[in-house]
Amino acid sequence: MDASRLIIWLMGVVLIAIGLPLYYIARYFMAPEKERNQKARDIRTISIIWMAVGVLIYLTVFISLFTCKTWY
Repeated sequence: MDASRLIIWLMGVVLIAIGLPLYYIARYFMAPEKERNQKARDIRTISIIWMAVGVLIYLTVFISLFTCKTWY
């Protein structure tokens, strides 16, 4: 694995690591009160987007790793 793939892979790790706690914070804020509910939905949406981007980065790295003809 060359340095650029490693950097992209680490970006995916960071995005997932940030997104997962945000998702659980959002679940905590989803209380009966309307204001907390709206904030929780916003945080949850952002966290899902961050985790999805992280997973896409992982998939990109792994797909390019297996489709690349040169193995280092």
